[in-house]
Amino acid sequence: HSSLRGVLAAAAARVGAHERAGASMGKRKGSKGEKDGAPPSAMSQLDRDFAVSGLPDYLEAQRTRVFCGSESNTSAKYFGSAHTYSTKGFDNSQTWKEFERGLDIRIRRVDEADNTMEFDLVGVSPSFANALRRILISEVPTMAIEHVFFLNNTSTIPDEILAHRLGLIPIAADPTLFKSRSPPSQESGNEHQEDDRDQRNTIVLRLQARCSGRNPGGKHEGNEYGKVKSKDLKWLPGGSEIPEETGVRFTVSQDTLEEFERAPVRPVHDDILIAKLSSGQEIELEAHCTKGTGAEHAKWSPVATAWYRLCPEVVLLREVKGEKAEELLAKFEGLPKGVECPFEVVGGVARPREGPPDLMCLERIRALSGEEEWKDYVQLRKIKDHFIFTVESSGVLPPQDLLCTAIDILASKAGGLAAKLAEA
Repeated sequence: HSSLRGVLAAAAARVGAHERAGASMGKRKGSKGEKDGAPPSAMSQLDRDFAVSGLPDYLEAQRTRVFCGSESNTSAKYFGSAHTYSTKGFDNSQTWKEFERGLDIRIRRVDEADNTMEFDLVGVSPSFANALRRILISEVPTMAIEHVFFLNNTSTIPDEILAHRLGLIPIAADPTLFKSRSPPSQESGNEHQEDDRDQRNTIVLRLQARCSGRNPGGKHEGNEYGKVKSKDLKWLPGGSEIPEETGVRFTVSQDTLEEFERAPVRPVHDDILIAKLSSGQEIELEAHCTKGTGAEHAKWSPVATAWYRLCPEVVLLREVKGEKAEELLAKFEGLPKGVECPFEVVGGVARPREGPPDLMCLERIRALSGEEEWKDYVQLRKIKDHFIFTVESSGVLPPQDLLCTAIDILASKAGGLAAKLAEA
């Protein structure tokens, strides 16, 4: 987690959504409360939520929130142009310092057992969040099986199908320890010539399985019922056993390196079914892993999926107290264990709990906002620059490492763009 803490330390000061808006926008114009001289207690809920920029309430609401009605959402468009509100004398642009102050990354949870992580990404546009998502999916490098050399395959599965299945098995190996193979050089005149294939850019795995049972579905060596699983893939740290065929020659065994002693190469999961063998059938092959990215093929993608959603926000537009407060809480009875009601009663007055409501409650809140009795009290919103990000790693790397690498790649792209602009 040390590298992740480094990213967080560089992510700028942590501030709340309204504080950020006040710091970056309020300096252009005084807040509405200050302008009118009205004390906070005399301001409406709408005024208190949106009195940060000097824009009319409805425009500030349009700029910063999505309103989730019982039938549909409104104000879902993101207004990123600097001149969107120029007719109102409002500069919608953002300087680097304002971006740095507003950017915040907060880790919600890391589940090492499921290789998942959830974090808040605050103070960025949808294009920024989507760039990070796409980098996680297609540009973080990993190791995956690319070349398969068959010595024997008498199973019912064709070589091509078996090779494809092997390629999709996630391999636990640190990609930073390996180099990418360069594509064939056109200048050399040999379109098939690549970099030397050795321990710096190749991992060699061996699979040998034979079913010796009398009946179909019998036993094979090391496994039952003729099932060939990913645990049958064995790492060959010394390199290929058929170098004349594969062209891969190691000059040093990979297991002599300290990095591999701590974490030997292996499939992430041992129980992935590769094939089923009947009596007398056999599979013998060598599988070679190389470095690549998901942009080239999905087998190199380090995540099962990566997605984000806007942070929901529950608002009480009017004071709810006494019996009506208890009635509001009763609307959320029967929630699953561990899921809190989005409202609490303090001093006889209902108020939203701190933080975003649980996903299990969102549709109840949305439906409640459309009921005649509650539509003037309850409102569900989503904050346009606050994303709740979920990363599900395939297991090849921890999700926090994937996030750090993705941020580094995004920073490198921005640096490259800045350099080209400077040259122009």
